[in-house]
Amino acid sequence: MKNSHTHTTRKLVDHHFREEAGKMTAILIRLFGLRNAELAEDIVQETFLTAMKNWPLKGVPENPPGWLMQVAKNKAINVVRREQLIKKKTSASLPLMQDEASIESMFRQQEIKDSQLNMLFTCCYPEIKEREQLILILKVLGGFSNAEIGSALLMKPEAVKKALFRAKKEIRSHYLQLPELSRYQTEQRADTVLKAIYLLFNEGYKTSFADALINADLCYTALRLAHLMTSITIEDSGRIHALLALMYFQSARFLARSGEQSVVLDLKDQDRSKWDRDLINKGFNHLMQSRNSKTLSRYHLESTIASAHVQAKSFSETDWKLICSCYEKLVMMESSPLIKLNYIIALSYLYGAEFGLKKIESIEGSEIKAKQYFLWAAKAEMNVRLRRFGLAKSYYQVACDYAQSGFDKTYLRRKMEECDLNNLSQN
Repeated sequence: MKNSHTHTTRKLVDHHFREEAGKMTAILIRLFGLRNAELAEDIVQETFLTAMKNWPLKGVPENPPGWLMQVAKNKAINVVRREQLIKKKTSASLPLMQDEASIESMFRQQEIKDSQLNMLFTCCYPEIKEREQLILILKVLGGFSNAEIGSALLMKPEAVKKALFRAKKEIRSHYLQLPELSRYQTEQRADTVLKAIYLLFNEGYKTSFADALINADLCYTALRLAHLMTSITIEDSGRIHALLALMYFQSARFLARSGEQSVVLDLKDQDRSKWDRDLINKGFNHLMQSRNSKTLSRYHLESTIASAHVQAKSFSETDWKLICSCYEKLVMMESSPLIKLNYIIALSYLYGAEFGLKKIESIEGSEIKAKQYFLWAAKAEMNVRLRRFGLAKSYYQVACDYAQSGFDKTYLRRKMEECDLNNLSQN
């Protein structure tokens, strides 16, 4: 019973870590400076360890986020008091120059928001590589582990660790304190921040390192950071709303994406009555606001594609013309193998599976690498539609060999079983 209670507490603490750790880290780095980032991270870790010790014994507080923030603030104040005592005894010149009044003021709601925004944009310092900028955001403000960052960016955890070290060292060499960014700097770095939020959501939407098909905490963290972005002033804020629309449309399908025993369900097999209408409505609200943009971004196109899916009453009523039109523009904008593959899949629903199989040959030799199973699964599905179940099964097997996620493998094995059943009924 005790172990069960501890496990429940750990899950709750982990959830709040996703929600609050990034906020705390941003505030503490703003207080103590970038050169004391490790101190900030230590205080955050100690705060959540305190929760792990106290909550099972004394019960979960009524307002867990408020409790955690108060503990972090108290620990920060204790650090300052300790440093001031050392300075008084030794006359040493210490790096921590904050006082208790400054700490109190920094934990107000507006300051918490400002600290996160400053941290977001500082992570996108132009002198470090874009990949390192993304890693910093995902680590510091997203609460990602090195393994999760590696999955999102197709990197090994050890490479992520080294990149983090390089990025932190470069930023510290230019900034002692967390800087207040100018309008120009905000404008210049906005796209990188949005890309990081996009990657954060994608990893949560189809996670590779959790015990659930969807890591909702990561998705909600991405939504939180995107909403933070709506409070800044940039020339074209429409792309922020387009990204929010996309994430809300995808989030609306969380409950319908898996069946019994967390088996992945195809879009055409999902119970659309389980789609969250409130989230869909929020998505359309942001989609309308995104229309004010002067330029077209990938987020505008992807959110429009997602809107076509959530508007369709059934899979057969999907507006494939609209979807294909968006993918055509998306391929011209960002010609990655996966975007090309999704475009071909959409075309196959417009012009037939045989057409799709012929088009798919054009990307078979491309560098799709870690996502090879998508290619083979798409070929299998098109052959199923053509009632070539034996061939489809063999393609599903190849896809299964390439797949790394346990959920993907389970899904593909179920598809192979369906091929066997259809073969028997056909013969």
